[in-house]
Amino acid sequence: MNIIGLTRVRNESEIITETLDHMATFCNKIIVYDDCSTDNTVQLCRSHIDVHSVICGTTWDHNRKRAEWQNRSLLLREGKKHAKPNDWFVYMDADERIEFDWVTLKYINPAVIGFRMKLFDYYITPEDIDLHYSKRQWLGPEYRNILMLFRNLPTLDYSSPDQREVHLRHNGTVISQGYVKHYGKAISVKQWEDTCNYYSTFFPKYSAKWQARKGKSVHIKSSFGNPLILWDQKDEKGIPLTPEIEKHNIYETVNNKPLA
Repeated sequence: MNIIGLTRVRNESEIITETLDHMATFCNKIIVYDDCSTDNTVQLCRSHIDVHSVICGTTWDHNRKRAEWQNRSLLLREGKKHAKPNDWFVYMDADERIEFDWVTLKYINPAVIGFRMKLFDYYITPEDIDLHYSKRQWLGPEYRNILMLFRNLPTLDYSSPDQREVHLRHNGTVISQGYVKHYGKAISVKQWEDTCNYYSTFFPKYSAKWQARKGKSVHIKSSFGNPLILWDQKDEKGIPLTPEIEKHNIYETVNNKPLA
């Protein structure tokens, strides 16, 4: 059994080496899709000892809702070329760090086809504005239950606009287990402003929200208006943003079919 890491990047030179080092602690192979970076992200990926291959996009697609799923589809297709039937894929963005007991996969029931992990946003605060992003302590209590880890099923696909999570399209059970530290809002003040400009320009659905966030990278509350918490408080004070997943508790049956 192998764990194949998939990540899609663009202009991540500030963090990509740390991302790949992190992925290398649990992935046997790492495959990268670069979405037309204009910095040295591609060179850093190609020079990393644990990166198996780098796919370089040739055209920047201004239709980002389409690009989100098409780029990931190309990445998955490349990953499948190097995967065996009993292998697992883990998809993560460059600004994410996973906490999960990977030994679990050695003993998991074959009926389990995926894992959702609770993703929490870290923030820049007045007390840590000058620190490296990994030293930030404060996060919002809100979390999303994201499908991060999934079996190499023949039915996997990316085909929907603005799609982050892979479609499993297979009977089985998805377990909620593990955590993700999301640093997208916490890397640096410059990165925050770049993110605001990106969503304001290319995602009409989110444009007004991110336009209003310009110049507000430093937080004393979360983007949802809640008091910030420490990582050790995430289970006690965590607030789900995906209550439809939470009502399934630990197990979620795919396609509404009971397990044998």
